[in-house]
Amino acid sequence: MKRIILFVAAAILAFSSAMAQDTTSTQAQKPQQERRQPPKRLTPQERATMQTDRLKDTLQLTEDQYKKVYKAILNREKEIENMMPQGRGGMRPGGMGGGMRGGGAPRVSRVSTGMNSTQEQMKASRERCDKKIKKALTEEQFAAYQVIEAKRLKQQQEMMERMRNRNRQGGQRPGGQRPAGQRPAQQN
Repeated sequence: MKRIILFVAAAILAFSSAMAQDTTSTQAQKPQQERRQPPKRLTPQERATMQTDRLKDTLQLTEDQYKKVYKAILNREKEIENMMPQGRGGMRPGGMGGGMRGGGAPRVSRVSTGMNSTQEQMKASRERCDKKIKKALTEEQFAAYQVIEAKRLKQQQEMMERMRNRNRQGGQRPGGQRPAGQRPAQQN
């Protein structure tokens, strides 16, 4: 009788541990599948809220300071959104269509369309935002803000450089593997 009870207990234990491993492996696969999907593009309001919330915690902003900083960042994010090309067609708000499907003029390389001009506009937008934020913060808070903003811009530049390098390599990963769902580059 004891042997039967021990055998049943061992079987239940083995079955439950097997089920736990199966659940764990399914959960481990889920983030990989989620990573394959393109990230959701945030609205200027969502980006401004995220950035202001981080600053609120770090700089210990008052409610009045929070509102002023949010407004400045929101204006900057809206300006930057209007400067950026929309989607893969390279179409800008109020501009001509891009690419072959959209009609209009054929797409021109970014170098000849004034990539430096866009960067200068973005820099000017950041400077306007910084001036508004400086008025809302104390000297100590603004000094801390500048450090935070410098780190954020550095991370942003590093990300852009990684994207440029990936595009130069034809979207291939190290080892010659393409990301899932991507076609191989066409040879002319």
